[in-house]
Amino acid sequence: MKTVITITLALTAWLVTAPLAQAEPTGLEIMQAVDNREDGDDLKQTMTQTLIDRNGNERVRHMVSFRKDYGKDKKMITFFTEPSNIRDTALLTFDYDDPDKDDDQWLYLPALKKVRRISAADRGDYFMGTDFTFEDMKQTPELDDYHWKLLGSETIAGQDCWKVEGTPVSDEVMQDLGYSRMVQYVRKDNDFTVRVDYWDRAGRELKHLKIEKLEKIQGIWSPLKIVMTNVQTNHRTVLEFADQQYNTGLKDRLFTQRMLKRGYRE
Repeated sequence: MKTVITITLALTAWLVTAPLAQAEPTGLEIMQAVDNREDGDDLKQTMTQTLIDRNGNERVRHMVSFRKDYGKDKKMITFFTEPSNIRDTALLTFDYDDPDKDDDQWLYLPALKKVRRISAADRGDYFMGTDFTFEDMKQTPELDDYHWKLLGSETIAGQDCWKVEGTPVSDEVMQDLGYSRMVQYVRKDNDFTVRVDYWDRAGRELKHLKIEKLEKIQGIWSPLKIVMTNVQTNHRTVLEFADQQYNTGLKDRLFTQRMLKRGYRE
């Protein structure tokens, strides 16, 4: 009799706690998992950027980029290496985890020999004629800029994904970023965002980002091809990544305005 009672109590406890154990994460929890995903202590990579207009005309650019983590903060610098008319153009980003501290970005234009600081109000400006804004170039949105809501699940390219909606926390943020809404599709198996849909300030469909190639490099999930398509202009930007090297011990002096103006030299 004691055995029967024990089994009954154990089963009752399991039935009570099972719904809690199986509860879906919130939209914010999913996006926090994306933000905290393992991406190495630092990264060096080359990039090919292809701009394609509505008529199929292409412009191809080559870049090299570097990223280094400082605790929960990140510093990133990207240099254009080709073609010659934009060589040494560079973007430096300090991405701070503290929500009360604005991120810092600087763009160096060698033709003007001038460093331009990107203000918070300019984060929604498009970067060098691409379909990516300065904010998009950081790859992961500032979580505190949005209210996050889990909309459900959806299969993307054969992968089970969370569907998470982000809406700006204020009209000011919406004006700064240029988006009234975004929907992120996050793979459940690796916390990687594989698609993002964007709507403009007026609530119209604006553009789509798709990760078309994703592989593990040194045990870290890494995008090899990203396509951003603006459905309003029929323009798209293709980013292809190669030569990824993680955890090489990048020097702090690389992530400075001095290096921004000096340019990349192998």
